[in-house]
Order: sequence, then structure tokens, then C-alpha cells
Amino acid sequence: MVSTENFFSSGPFASASIDSQNFADGLYFTHLFKSSLDRHAQVEEARTAATMNNNLELALEKQTELDHLDGIFRLTIEIHKSGGGFDS
Repeated sequence: MVSTENFFSSGPFASASIDSQNFADGLYFTHLFKSSLDRHAQVEEARTAATMNNNLELALEKQTELDHLDGIFRLTIEIHKSGGGFDS
């Protein structure tokens, strides 16, 4: 009987296995990034509405949340830049 432990880690199927995993990771990253962008747009809209209604406390809270999201975006871009994540 053939051992299946090394079936996808060596030989002709190793690159196919790695490529399929990279593809799945890319799809999941894209989903998460789109969700984050949608959340950013919602928070920005809420901040604008709070500013227009002179609710400075809520506007400051939403600005802090926007700053947090922007920091996460910058960190993600730096991680993918150094790891070569945007090659595909």
C-alpha cells in the first residue's frame, strides 16, 4: 500500500498543493480586505454625519476608529510587500 503522508509534500503534486493553498489564501485575504474596506466606508460615513450634526464626541470616536483601520491597512500592506504577497 502506498503511503499518502508525503503524497502532496513531494513529487509532482507538491507544487499543485502549494498553488491551491496560495490561491485559497489569496481568496480569503481578498474577502477580508473587502470587508475591511466596507467597514472603513461605513465608519467614515458615520463620522461625516456626526460632524454635520455637531456631535463632536461621536465624530472623535469615529475618527479614532478610522485611524485604527488605516493603521491596520498600512501594516497589512507592509507585511505583504516584504513577504511578496501581492505577486499574484
